Amino acid sequence: MATIIPFRGVHFDLAKAGAIADLVCPPYDIISHEQQQALYRKSPHNVIRLEYGLESPGDTETDNRYTRAAALLDEWFKSGILKQGSQPAIYIYEMEFGSGRKHRKLRGFICMVRIEDYDSGIVKPHETTLSGPKTDRLNLLRSCKTGFSQIYSLISDEAGKIGDILGSVTQQPELEVKAEDGVVHRVWTLSDRNAIDTIVRDVADKPIFIADGHHRYDTALNYRNERRKSAGSFTGNEGFNYVPMFLARIEDPGLMILPAHRALFNLMDFHPQRFEEDLNKFFNIERIDFTKRSEPADRKTVLDTMAKRSDHAHIFGMRVTGEHSYYLLTLRNEADMDAIIPGRSPAYRKLDVSILHHLIIDRLLGIKMETHKLGLNIEYIKEADDAVKRVADGAAEVIFLMNPTKVTEVRDVAAAGERMPQKATYFYPKLLSGLVVNRLE
Repeated sequence: MATIIPFRGVHFDLAKAGAIADLVCPPYDIISHEQQQALYRKSPHNVIRLEYGLESPGDTETDNRYTRAAALLDEWFKSGILKQGSQPAIYIYEMEFGSGRKHRKLRGFICMVRIEDYDSGIVKPHETTLSGPKTDRLNLLRSCKTGFSQIYSLISDEAGKIGDILGSVTQQPELEVKAEDGVVHRVWTLSDRNAIDTIVRDVADKPIFIADGHHRYDTALNYRNERRKSAGSFTGNEGFNYVPMFLARIEDPGLMILPAHRALFNLMDFHPQRFEEDLNKFFNIERIDFTKRSEPADRKTVLDTMAKRSDHAHIFGMRVTGEHSYYLLTLRNEADMDAIIPGRSPAYRKLDVSILHHLIIDRLLGIKMETHKLGLNIEYIKEADDAVKRVADGAAEVIFLMNPTKVTEVRDVAAAGERMPQKATYFYPKLLSGLVVNRLE
C-alpha cells in the first residue's frame, strides 16, 4: 500500500528574496558548470546555492559545499527569505509547453511519499542508477535534511478521480514562472481536507512508478536506513521515512518522453560493410542516399518515417561514418529477441532500447552490456541534429536515431520488476527546483 501525506511546504518570500524566476533552477543533474555559475550570478538567493553549490579548491571535511548549503539554509530561514506554510497541504504543479506544433499541459501534484524497499513492489523503478550521483545527494541530505526538488513519478488514475480534483482548481496560481526553455511552471496550494483525503485514499492501492529521479529515491532509501539504524527505534512517522514526489497521472495526455539517440565511438575493428551484412540477418534495411543539399530533408524523412511506424514496428535510424546515406532498420522478427534474452520479461524484450543494446550494440558490435553505463563507447544525445554532427565530424563511427520510449512501456517494464538499459527515457519537461521545498525535520 502506497502512503502519501500532505506537508507544510517551504517557499521563498518573494518580497524579500526577489522574483521567482531568479530563485529557481533546473534539476542538478542537467546543469553544466557554466550554467551553475550563471545561476549563482542570477541572485544571491537562487536555490542552486543549496541544491548544487560550487566547490572550492580549499574544501575540507568541515567546510565544503554541503556544509555551506546547510549554513545558508539556516540563514535564509532566520532572515525570512524562506518561510514554511502554516498547515499541511498538497501542491498542484502544472507545466505548460510546446511540442512541435502541439501545445501541452501536464498537471500533477507534490506530496510526501513513504519510502518503501523496492522488493515491496509499492515503488517501482525502471532505470539503473550509478553510485557517484547517489553519494553526492546523500552528503547533501545528511547536511541539510531538506528536499529542494521532487522525484518525478507516475500513478494510474483510470477512474479519473484525481484528475477531476486537479482540474477543478481554476483560480490564479500562487506561483508562476517561465523557465529559460519556454516552459511555464505553475503551483497552487491544495489544503481542502476532503480533496486531500480523496487523493490519499485513491493512491493507497496503486503502485508508484519512478519516471525521473532514481538517484534521489535511492539516496532517500539509504538515508532512511542510515537514520533508522542510528536512532535504534522509530515509529515510521519521522520525516526521514518520507520523500517528496511529484505524481503525474499515466493517463495525462500531457506526459512526454523524448528519445535519447546513441553515438558509438572507439569501436575496435569496425567494418561498415560487414556490420551491414550482420544487421541484414535480423533487420529489413532501407537506404536513403543524400547530397549535401538534400541531407536535412532526408534526415527529416527518416525521423518522420520512424515516428509514423513506431506503433507497429521496432525501427531505428542509422548513419555510418564516411557514408552519405541514412538507413532505416526494422526488426524482422520479435522472436529473435526471445532467443537472445530469454530470461527477460516480454515487456523488456520488446523495448526498442533493449533491441538496440542487446542485439545491435552487444551482439553485433561486441560492446558488452555491463560496460554500456560506463560511457567508454556510447554517448547519449538528446537532439538528433547533435547526434548527426558526431558522425559527420568523425567523432563517432555510427549513430542510431531513436523513437521515444512509451509511457506504457515504462509502466509495464517496471511492473515486471525489471530496469531498462541506460538512458531509456528522458521525461520532459523537467521539474524546477525551489518552487516547493520540504524540511524533513
